[in-house]
Amino acid sequence: MENKKIESLEIKLDGLIYQEIQEYCVKYSADETEFVNAVMIRFFKENKKNHDTMRKGYAEMSEINLDICNEFEGCEKDVSSKFERGI
Repeated sequence: MENKKIESLEIKLDGLIYQEIQEYCVKYSADETEFVNAVMIRFFKENKKNHDTMRKGYAEMSEINLDICNEFEGCEKDVSSKFERGI
């Protein structure tokens, strides 16, 4: 068995949430601490997954934006030169 360091954290929960936790733990014979730990682990995994997905999406979008900028660079230079010449 793993030797885990146990820490303590006092949290304040909405009464209805606390009641739901208690009811769940009674119904499924679960320990409240283990339940809260499992919920927090799941939250952090999902949050990391969402963050990684967003980061990947932004990276892909930056490449698309760069391609668009490069594609229209010639048009921008053309318009800029016309304004500089007063056309």
